Amino acid sequence: MINTDRIDERRPRARRRTVLRASAWLGFCLNLLLSLCVSLCVGVSADARAQDRTPRGAQEAAPGYRPPVWTASLPGHPTLLLLPTIHGLAHDDPRIDAALAALADGVQAVVLETNVNPTHENVQTILRYGLYPASDNLSNHMQSMSAEALAHCARDSGADIKLFFQHKPWFAGFLVDAVRLHADRFEWKNGATHPHLVPTGESLVFAGIDFRLEAIAQRRRIPLIYLETMEQGMSLFDTMPAADQDAFLQGECAGLHGARQGAASYAQFQQAWVAGDAAQLERLAMARYPGESDAHYDFSQYLYVRGTDIFAQTLARDGYFYGKGPILVAVGAGHFFGAQSLLQRLRDAGYNVSGPAPAPGEVAAR
Repeated sequence: MINTDRIDERRPRARRRTVLRASAWLGFCLNLLLSLCVSLCVGVSADARAQDRTPRGAQEAAPGYRPPVWTASLPGHPTLLLLPTIHGLAHDDPRIDAALAALADGVQAVVLETNVNPTHENVQTILRYGLYPASDNLSNHMQSMSAEALAHCARDSGADIKLFFQHKPWFAGFLVDAVRLHADRFEWKNGATHPHLVPTGESLVFAGIDFRLEAIAQRRRIPLIYLETMEQGMSLFDTMPAADQDAFLQGECAGLHGARQGAASYAQFQQAWVAGDAAQLERLAMARYPGESDAHYDFSQYLYVRGTDIFAQTLARDGYFYGKGPILVAVGAGHFFGAQSLLQRLRDAGYNVSGPAPAPGEVAAR
């Protein structure tokens, strides 16, 4: 029996065309926490068809699309299908939905990083972690930007300046990223207590792999399990080294004018994901980009390692699940690489982890 503490079996509901189109700014930023560009890096893994216990549907993925899936097995536990994700897509390709639906066909449950549907409790948690008290403000904590530069960033992103200065650097960075990625502007409506986001152009990203999987699981009434609570996620951001937070916000403000640090192309990630190119995904997730500062690079790696800590601890505490399986586990690609990756944590726990399998053409060439 699967632990039900973190399972969501709510009725299916319609999804918005873009995952980050919330009416209230807090709801918008809540979704952004999962869609951070630096940690949105896609996923890697092996071809699920190479595994005996892979669900039937995984063998029927859309033509030309090889969702990368690794398989982890341990006697007495369900087989885990490990699918690294892209949190945002460059192209809204319906074939990806078909491939994901095939992967989800036959699994007992879908495991994701976190539930990003905003609730009152979520909003209160974000505010508690993300805002300074009235006696403090953002300019007291930024070394790389003056108060004037911060005000310019707020104006360029369309945010209310006074409200912007009450945000901690990591939270302010998400606000700026929201505007940059979705060509939105903040607009105050009569009687509103919060600014609303109004689209001014075409969104630069579309709903990512995890959001699509959540919709598929809800539609098929497959149990959803979340590895991270909102409290854990906000604590992770809030305890980030000050230099990393500073570098993140500075980079996002520069990105409003096209000079963003440490950003690979969404299209590159998506192309590597659909091709199952694990080596390319790893390069994109872990590379240092030209001109990227040490602090900005450390920011992304900090999120990968600390996030993986939370995911691994949840898996261990929940006994790595119960039941017959298989169970589909989908988290961001950055958590699948390096010495402290999720895959290595599973190996350390006794799992046999296999994959990724090469493409048929690669096998023939050897």
